[in-house]
Amino acid sequence: MKKYLMVRSPEKLINENKIGYGWKQINFSAHNDTKTVIQEIIEKNGSIGRMTNQVKNYFEIKKGDIVVVPVGKKIAIAQVKGTKYYDDLFKGGHGANQIDVEFFKKDGKVIYIPRSKLKEDLESRLKLRTTIGDLARFSQEIDHIIQNLNDFGSFDLKNSFQEKIDQYEKEFKAELLNALWKGNTRLKAGGRGLEELVKELLEIEGYSSVDILDKKNGAGIADIDIQATSDNNPFLKDILVQVKHHRGETSKHAINQLIAYDVELNSNAYKWVITTGHISHESQSYADENQINIMEGEQLVDWIYTNLSKLKTSTKESLGIVDVPKLSWI
Repeated sequence: MKKYLMVRSPEKLINENKIGYGWKQINFSAHNDTKTVIQEIIEKNGSIGRMTNQVKNYFEIKKGDIVVVPVGKKIAIAQVKGTKYYDDLFKGGHGANQIDVEFFKKDGKVIYIPRSKLKEDLESRLKLRTTIGDLARFSQEIDHIIQNLNDFGSFDLKNSFQEKIDQYEKEFKAELLNALWKGNTRLKAGGRGLEELVKELLEIEGYSSVDILDKKNGAGIADIDIQATSDNNPFLKDILVQVKHHRGETSKHAINQLIAYDVELNSNAYKWVITTGHISHESQSYADENQINIMEGEQLVDWIYTNLSKLKTSTKESLGIVDVPKLSWI
C-alpha cells in the first residue's frame, strides 16, 4: 500500500532528487529491516523513546510512496524511487541518511505549491513539529494536487519571476538571521524577547496554552523556557522548549537542561531546543540519542517567514520588518 509522508528534509537535497533524515551515527543503508536499525540505535544510545515511529516510517519508505517536503511557505512533492544512501559528511543540514526520489517538475524545474493553496487540515498537519509525519488521511487531496500540478499557475513554477521571489526570500532570511545574531532588533533583552517570539509562533500554529516559565523552574540544571499544550488540535503534541539566543554554536548544555527536566517530571511531551545559532554534528547526535528535537537559526527564520503575515504588527516592528510592496521588473 502506498504511503504518504511529510519529511522535513534539508532543502539542499531537493535539486539532487533526494530526501534526508538525521541519525548521522547510524547508517540506515547498511540494514535490511527496521528491527536491526532500531536495535543498533538502542545499542548505541541506550534507548530510542518516542522516535521509534519516525525511524520506522522513514526507513520503510519504498518505491512509489509519496513524500511532501515543506520549504518555507511552499511545499514540494516527490515520488520515491527507493535507493538508500549514507553521507556522514553532508553539510546541508541533518540529512546523512538519504533516499532517492523524483520531485514533480515542469520544464525541468521543481514545482512548488504555496501552502495557502492547501486545504486547512493539511496545512495544519504540516505544522506538526516532527521530522517525519504520516499524511495517509490526506492521500486523496495530495493525489488531486499531483494530478493538477500544471493547473496551479505560473506562481508555482521557478520561472524568472519566481526565481526573483526566491532570491528576495533568501536575502530576507539571511538579513533577519544576521540581525538576530548581532542583536540588531528591538526584541527584549536577556533572551526574553526571543522567548516571546517563539510563544507567538506556537500560538499561531494552534497551541491553545503557551506559557513562558520562570527561570530555574527545575532541580539542578533542569530547566525549560516554554511549555505548550493544545486542546483544540489533535495533531499538535505537547512540547517543552529551551530557547537560546546565540550567534555561534549552542552547546550540549541546552540539551542537558531538557534531559534533566524530563527525568525530573517523567514527561511524555516532545522536547525542543530552539536556537538562533547552530549546533555541532556531535551535539545533534547527542540530541537524537536523547529524543531532543533541534531547530537551528536557519530553520527558525524559515518558521518566522512562513508565519510572517500572522505575526503581530508590534512583533514585526521589533524585528525590523516593514510591510512594503516591492516591484520586480523582469
